[in-house]
Amino acid sequence: MAWWVVPAMLASTAVTVMGISQQKKAMKANAAWAEYERTLNFHYEKQKRLKDETARLSENRARAGASGTQMFTGSSLLIAEADAQEFENDMWFLEKGVFVKNAAANAELQGQLTAANYKIGQTILSGAAQAGDYDARFNDAKFFGSA
Repeated sequence: MAWWVVPAMLASTAVTVMGISQQKKAMKANAAWAEYERTLNFHYEKQKRLKDETARLSENRARAGASGTQMFTGSSLLIAEADAQEFENDMWFLEKGVFVKNAAANAELQGQLTAANYKIGQTILSGAAQAGDYDARFNDAKFFGSA
């Protein structure tokens, strides 16, 4: 039994802990980039819908003007208000969808980080137990004369 085994076990444990810590950093960075991408996609989709809605409203105003009816009074006002409310509702759900996706991703990340923390603790305890066991066997072997 060699004297260098226990330090090697402890070094191996330290390297494993450092590796898990790096994985945690990578998880956090990946989550941040994914959130950034979801936010960009939300803003892109919002601008696209705003542009489409502007074109649709312009077309509706042109049709109403060409028909000779008085615009934004009576039933045409009710239709315009209903369209605006529907569009606002769609935009609200679009924004809340991004919020929910980000919240779900954050919850998943926290679960992964917690699992990594448990793995770090398990690695430290396992390494310490193995080193202690090896040291005890080494001392027994020296005491009983087989070392």
